[in-house]
Amino acid sequence: MNQIKTVMFTGDSITDCDRARPVGDGFGKMGSSYVSRIFVDTWADFPTHNIHYLNSAISGNTSKMLLDRFDDDVLSYHPDYVFIMIGVNDAWRHFDGAKFTQTLIYPEESGKNMEQMILKTLETGATPVIISPYFLDRNFEDPMRKMVDEINAQYKMLAEKYNVGYIDVQTVFDEYLKTGSSYVLSSDRVHPKSVGISLIARTIYNHPAFRVIFHD
Repeated sequence: MNQIKTVMFTGDSITDCDRARPVGDGFGKMGSSYVSRIFVDTWADFPTHNIHYLNSAISGNTSKMLLDRFDDDVLSYHPDYVFIMIGVNDAWRHFDGAKFTQTLIYPEESGKNMEQMILKTLETGATPVIISPYFLDRNFEDPMRKMVDEINAQYKMLAEKYNVGYIDVQTVFDEYLKTGSSYVLSSDRVHPKSVGISLIARTIYNHPAFRVIFHD
């Protein structure tokens, strides 16, 4: 590993977690999300690594909001890899009263927004990777869970269409919830506590779509 590789994480509050502005970059600046855990684990496992991690997530973002700032906040940093975790707010806005104040995003549009981000990333020669949004409820008939699942179905099709990585965090959480409580993971079924952060970080860190970075 000789050439420096820039790895950008972006998305919403699950990734943001008080990261530094204008971009999280380096010790103490990555925020308290799974990105910080991945950053630290990389230093612990590979002390001579050449990976430059960045975090450009913004709390509250929908897929449309991220798409609108994608050129300036993501691609302008010339990343080699872009890990995108977005979409839960697309669903949440349908159920939190925002329908009275903003235009709602439906799963098909979530897919179209993600597709544009994939294409923009590929055009630069960088590698995009989708990280699934999730909802911590194994009641698959819950309206918000159903919408998140519909968004993920769109994302899975895009991953296959463009042969890009798809890291399925939702399935990992579903397995945990077969025996564990959602309250250990999150107070609101979306924003993770420490155990949830650990599960997200481990899922990404050990996934082939991420591990390839150490071997490129």
